[in-house]
Amino acid sequence: MMKTIIAAIVLALLAACQSTPRLEEDTRYVKLATVVDIHEFTEIERKQARANRPGDSSVGFGIGVGTGTYGSFGGVTLGMGHRVGSSDEPPQIAKGANRITVQPLGSTERIEVMSYGKHKAGDCVKVLAGHPTEFPRFFALKPDERCE
Repeated sequence: MMKTIIAAIVLALLAACQSTPRLEEDTRYVKLATVVDIHEFTEIERKQARANRPGDSSVGFGIGVGTGTYGSFGGVTLGMGHRVGSSDEPPQIAKGANRITVQPLGSTERIEVMSYGKHKAGDCVKVLAGHPTEFPRFFALKPDERCE
């Protein structure tokens, strides 16, 4: 009986995951846009950003002691963890990102995107903006996508 319930839950979760569009194809948040301005940060601004940035790495250490039943000694556990940066963090000024301002097609809205990419004014881009949990970023254009 329990296996049947677990299997049903897993199937429901799989169905929900399959129906969710991929982020770069979600038309609620991804738009074609034209690059209207690029702000390349100076080396002084990058050095200042590096100085003000919190550390990217962290180290943790933990000790646990346990006892067994009837007064016997259960054992000791030692653990260490280490993390360096996040692979899903927004582009950083300190690491070479520039601020690119884009304007979605058919709109007067302006969106600022931090990016390591090389763009120039007038380029057609595919931008993610306004998503509740994701930072603004660019996606590669498909061959049939154009800003015309």
